[in-house]
Amino acid sequence: MKLNILAFMFVLSLVLGTQVVALLLQYRVNRTYKGIKYWLLGSGLMALGFIMMPLVAIKPIESVARLANPILILGHLSLYIGVKLFLNRKTNKWIPILIFVMFNLFYYYYMFIINDIYGRTIVISVCIAIISFMIAYELYFKKDKFVSSTSNFTASVFFVYGCFYTMRTFLTIGTPSIQSYDDQRFILLATVITSIIISNLWSLGLIIMVNQRLDIENQLEKEKLQLIFSTNIDAQLITRLDDGLIVDVNDEFTVLSGYSKGEVIGKLIEDIWDSNEDRNIYLDQLNDNGLSEDLEFVFRRKDDSKFMGITSGKIIEIESVNHIISVVRDITKRKLIECEMNNLVKQLEIEKNTAQLNAITDSLTGLYNRGYFDKTLRMEFSRISESGSMLSLIMLDIDYFKNFNDKYGHIAGDECIQMISNMLKDSVKETGNTAARYGGEEFIIILPDIDEDYAKMFGEKIRKSTEDLCINHEASEASKCVTVSVGIVTVYPSQLKSPDQALKMTDEALYEAKGKGRNCCAFKSKET
Repeated sequence: MKLNILAFMFVLSLVLGTQVVALLLQYRVNRTYKGIKYWLLGSGLMALGFIMMPLVAIKPIESVARLANPILILGHLSLYIGVKLFLNRKTNKWIPILIFVMFNLFYYYYMFIINDIYGRTIVISVCIAIISFMIAYELYFKKDKFVSSTSNFTASVFFVYGCFYTMRTFLTIGTPSIQSYDDQRFILLATVITSIIISNLWSLGLIIMVNQRLDIENQLEKEKLQLIFSTNIDAQLITRLDDGLIVDVNDEFTVLSGYSKGEVIGKLIEDIWDSNEDRNIYLDQLNDNGLSEDLEFVFRRKDDSKFMGITSGKIIEIESVNHIISVVRDITKRKLIECEMNNLVKQLEIEKNTAQLNAITDSLTGLYNRGYFDKTLRMEFSRISESGSMLSLIMLDIDYFKNFNDKYGHIAGDECIQMISNMLKDSVKETGNTAARYGGEEFIIILPDIDEDYAKMFGEKIRKSTEDLCINHEASEASKCVTVSVGIVTVYPSQLKSPDQALKMTDEALYEAKGKGRNCCAFKSKET
């Protein structure tokens, strides 16, 4: 019988070892769940405890066997802690510590102070019964809604286990004449057999609890994702990557596209795209990067109307097959608003530029106005004063313009001014110089960094170009066509106090040209 008990203990150790392997696999797969590692630790400690028990028969290492039952109790306490953690219950660490300390005090009291197998057996039985009932209580009354059915089964297993050890306690009390382990062979044999059966059942229950929770959480996660997918404010659809088969669409997609779910699920996506080229661009980016973000494409509705959509997508795996989950947002209205805003901005820019141009130009001639001329002259005068270069000015006046207006009218007079202004624009276009309308029929040109010879040549060119316009002027005393008198001045600004001196000299040169009979040029410098 003694050998039979040892054999059963060895079998129990193997069973617990197998349970350790099973729980180890569960821990590696589902280590995010709290408590599994304590179940693994508990089974390992219990297996170690049962392995160490037979060592009591080997005298040299008999003392090692004295640790077997404390390790066994520690394994049961680890199961208790693991159950609490798995059920997300707050664990008071002092309860298992107190139980373990009290067990060791009584257990070793009956080993070293009073060597009493009877006392040790009662202490072990009471402690395991208490821990088993504590585990059963947690599983039954504090159970998780996700694992309620399996939790009840596992609670029943631990309750039966606790009842067995309670019964063992009373059987031990009823036989106080226990002097050696041989006196309790029947109880030991029943304990080992019961432990084999119960440990298998509770390991099965614990593993099923883990998988049940995993299945339910996966189902809830799937339902949550499906809810998010179905109620998303953007159109969403799932298509197979290789052929574009539509697997699922949400409600917003049906609103946006005009198709019902039954009309598109199981069909190909190509009818939704307005352009195969666009779809290829989308697929290329997905294949290259695994995702595509914020691309704008044109799509077709069921009624063949088109809309602009901003599209993002990602490759996902469903049942080992690559699919695309795509999100499409209708931006047609936004694009129209952006287009209108762009047109508005362009119009405002045009109006701004026009206003700025009107502020510096003469409305009749398109030449710069007097204000712009004065500002430019001051700037050039200051710049050239520092460089020590020369500045030339040309002022011209239409000869006998009052007579022209009196004979041909003011409309013809305006046309005459415009023709001369256009000629001046063409003349200064190549050089980039500034031509402005100085007064009614007076014009002025700024020639920065221009010497006397060039200024004279340029002034004569303008006089001749005016004459070549051949504008009829029978009321002129200078010619039968419109002519101009030209005053030219070249100065060194560094030698003058202000640009007004240069303007005064130019005005004097103009009057000198008029005094010579008009339709001629007169030059004046600071030295003349």
